[in-house]
Amino acid sequence: MTENPLVEGIISDAKARASAMVEQARKDASAIESDGHRRADKERESQQKMFSLKLEQVRLKEESSVKSLERTAELKMLDVSFSKVMDRVSQKIEALVADPAFSDVIIDWIAEAAIGLYRSEAVVSYSAACPVTEAMLEKARAVVKEKSGLDVKLVLGTSDLRDAGVVLSSADGSVSYNNQLNVRMRRYQRDIRRIIQEEYARQNSR
Repeated sequence: MTENPLVEGIISDAKARASAMVEQARKDASAIESDGHRRADKERESQQKMFSLKLEQVRLKEESSVKSLERTAELKMLDVSFSKVMDRVSQKIEALVADPAFSDVIIDWIAEAAIGLYRSEAVVSYSAACPVTEAMLEKARAVVKEKSGLDVKLVLGTSDLRDAGVVLSSADGSVSYNNQLNVRMRRYQRDIRRIIQEEYARQNSR
């Protein structure tokens, strides 16, 4: 039975529209799928970058911790070395105190303190283990005169210092110059530390 041309046209148009809609739906689905893949790839790439970043942060943190531990160990080693050097120097100097020739060292220390104090009169305190005599004061006066031109009067003070060396004080006691062994050692601590650090660096650069 032949359909009415009008009906056939409507049916044909409906089929065409349906076909076009199906085709568009397929295209949209394909586009959505492609976009989904792109989003998934982008998300995966982002996750990988974040993971790599976290790994790098962990690595840097561990590296920093290792360096910190190494630096702490190095500082402890340098402190131990410094203490050993200071002990050896002190022991050697203390061993020399009993040597009569050490009096020449004390004379130089008296003269150095007198120049540093720079007063016309100074009282010289000393240790009983390392006594100072009038003869030593005379020699020290001569050294001061020769090196600075200062004509100083040196007077023997008390012998109650605990450490080898001398302490020179002004006549009124207002100022003093400490030239005891332990104080002199402290003056050279920075230089000794520097020498130890330089030697450590030299050995580790080989």
